[in-house]
Amino acid sequence: MKKIIALAMSMMMVLGLVGCGSNAKNGETNSKLRVGYVTMDITSPYFISMIDGMKEKAEELGIELSVHDGKYEAQPQIDAMETLITQKVDVIVLSANDTEALQPMVDKAKEEGIKVIAANVEMKNVDAFVSLDEYDYGFMGGEIAGKYIAENMNGEAEVAVLTFSQIPAVLNRSKGLIEGIQKHAPNAKIVSKVDANDRETGMKAGENILQANPNVNVVVGVSDDAVLGAYEAFVGANRTGKDVCLVGLDAVDEAIEKIDEDTIFRGSVDIAPFESGKNIIDTAKKVVEEGSIKDMIKFPMTQVTKENVAEFK
Repeated sequence: MKKIIALAMSMMMVLGLVGCGSNAKNGETNSKLRVGYVTMDITSPYFISMIDGMKEKAEELGIELSVHDGKYEAQPQIDAMETLITQKVDVIVLSANDTEALQPMVDKAKEEGIKVIAANVEMKNVDAFVSLDEYDYGFMGGEIAGKYIAENMNGEAEVAVLTFSQIPAVLNRSKGLIEGIQKHAPNAKIVSKVDANDRETGMKAGENILQANPNVNVVVGVSDDAVLGAYEAFVGANRTGKDVCLVGLDAVDEAIEKIDEDTIFRGSVDIAPFESGKNIIDTAKKVVEEGSIKDMIKFPMTQVTKENVAEFK
C-alpha cells in the first residue's frame, strides 16, 4: 500500500510540473510567451531588417519567436498559420500576401484563443494593426521625384512606375507615388507601369522599359529592392546623368549608400524597419497582458535625399 501511495504522489508531482510548462495565455507565468511571425517574403531587405528588430526585442523580453516565410504567396502563409495554430502559440503576427485568402486563418486562430496582430497589411478580427498608410508612403516617395523633376528637368519627364499588383495593398502605394510626382511636376508623363518586387525583376523591368520607352528618365518604385534592379539596367545603358532620377521606398542600406554617393538613385522613404520590428514585439506582449488595441499603430516615415542622407548612414 505504501508503494502505491508513493507512486500516486510521484505521478501527481509529474503532472504538476507539466502544468507549469503550459502557455502564458492559459494563466501560467513560468513559460515563455510564444510568438510566430508569418512574413511576406524572408529574402526582402525590408523584412530582413524588421525581423532582426523583432529578434532583438524578443530576446530582450524573453519571448520565443519563430519566423515563417510567405514567399510572396498565399499558400505558404496559410500553411504557416495552420502550423502555428496547431502549436497553440500565444500570438501570431501576420504580414498578409492575400487578405481574402488569409482571413479564414485569422478567424480560426482567434477561435483557438490566439492573439493575432496584422503587420503592414490590414486584416479584420485582429487584436492590433501595426502599419503605415500605403498611399501616404508612396506619396512621400513620389514627392521626392516630383521635386527633382521640377528643379532639374524643367518640370518635364517620362516616368515609369515599378508596382506589384500581386499584393492589393501595394496598389495604393503606387497611386501615391504617381500623385506625389504630379503634385510638383504636373507635366510629367506616366508612360509605363510594370510589376517588379525584387532586384532581378527590377533589373529586367528596367531593361524592358528602356527598350520600349528609350526616353524614360524617371523611375519610381514600391520598394528600394526593385528600383536598385532598375538602377543596374540604367547604369548598364549609360543613363547616369543629372537628367535621370530613380526613387524607391524602404531606405535599405544599399539605397542609402547610392543616395549618399550622389548617383541617379535620388531618394527613398525610411520607415525604420528595425525599430518597427521591435515595436511589433512590444505590441505582442501588450495585447497578451492588456487586451486588444483599437487604433492603428503607425510606423514612422521620413523622406531620405542627398540633403539629409547623412542622418541615415
